[in-house]
Amino acid sequence: MSRTMPITIWVGRDGRSRVVVETPDVAKQVALARILDKSGYAVLSCRGPEGTDDRCALVEHETCTGVAGADVVVHAMRPQDPRNREVLRHILDRYPDVPIVVEAPRPYVERHPDEFERCRVVFQPMTA
Repeated sequence: MSRTMPITIWVGRDGRSRVVVETPDVAKQVALARILDKSGYAVLSCRGPEGTDDRCALVEHETCTGVAGADVVVHAMRPQDPRNREVLRHILDRYPDVPIVVEAPRPYVERHPDEFERCRVVFQPMTA
């Protein structure tokens, strides 16, 4: 059995809005973090279940310190992977007041619109 995925916790409060970026793609993670930081946001990154063998705290019915302290979540994980859909459902259920921006392929969103209710969808590929 794998261990629960560690996530950095928010430290202090510098007045910036807090964004959690979830993506297994390290290059995308770095690019999004840079863009958001330059735009005045505090950023935490999470590789999600695709980026590690560890289990997500949300799936284990534990608190995700990143999402719990976030003002918005950018969920840029492949929705075709059931582990990623599970994480998204847990965020929506446990943190209903945290807005979620989901990057997903247009054809998938059009076939499964119910999975993206209460989310702001950005179609892949996301560009700056």
